[in-house]
Amino acid sequence: MESGVLWLIQSGQQFLNNCFSDVRTLLDTAPDAFGGGAVWDVVVQVNRGMQGIGYGLLILFFLMTFFKTTSNFKDLSLQQVIGWIVRFLIVKLVIDYGIQILNFAINISLGINAQIFENSMDYQAAQVPQEVIDAVNNMQEAAWWERLGAIFQSIPMFVLALIGNLIMWFCGIILVVSVYLRFFRVYIYSALAPIPLSSLGSPETSQTGKHFLKAYAAVCMEICVIALAIVIFSALVSSSAFIFPSWEAGNTNPNFTYWNTMINYIFQVMIESIMLVTIVTSANRMIREMLGV
Repeated sequence: MESGVLWLIQSGQQFLNNCFSDVRTLLDTAPDAFGGGAVWDVVVQVNRGMQGIGYGLLILFFLMTFFKTTSNFKDLSLQQVIGWIVRFLIVKLVIDYGIQILNFAINISLGINAQIFENSMDYQAAQVPQEVIDAVNNMQEAAWWERLGAIFQSIPMFVLALIGNLIMWFCGIILVVSVYLRFFRVYIYSALAPIPLSSLGSPETSQTGKHFLKAYAAVCMEICVIALAIVIFSALVSSSAFIFPSWEAGNTNPNFTYWNTMINYIFQVMIESIMLVTIVTSANRMIREMLGV
């Protein structure tokens, strides 16, 4: 029974580690390379189609500002005219080369993500701490009367480990799905970019364009939060910093040590798995708060 409880926890962690490996591959993949690049080609084509609408809105915003600030053509100064024309041309270039500009933001986030994994003190996959394995081994080597009591205790522990196993599987699936959803957000933002970028043509509507650029940066930076969450989770799960360390104090009985160590670790894995999913699913909101979006 003791080995069955340990196997449930290890199998759940193995599934999470496999999900982490898949997620890390996805985090290192640029949107224009995902799916062989076919999806990005569609995004680029839609972006080009949206450029015509963006140009029309740019002219509209330009004329709105022009007629609102100019009641008489005699009051126009050469400096005003040059300023409006320069602004118009700059925004047109931003719309023309919007994909390249947005790609630059994506590459920056990929570089930050790579630095997180490179500087995470030799990042390793999550694994069961040696203290938990020792507690199981000591219980299996204990006297028969001590093991007899552990058999009855292991039944609810087995159920709890099964719940922990299911939670880890659920968290792993949610983690992968969340990373996939990020690609959808990047594609949708990139495809429709000319429309919000056209608002930069007028000082009165430019706030919309600035908000879009911040929101796009937040979508790109999601991978950094996800990478940090994975690194921190793996370090916490692999450590022996249990939730209730005082439970083991002053008692060397194998039965007692086994029960409290396993309960401690199972609760730790369950709570930290839920925390991981919470952080990953709220990654975009966290980055938006940092950027003031």
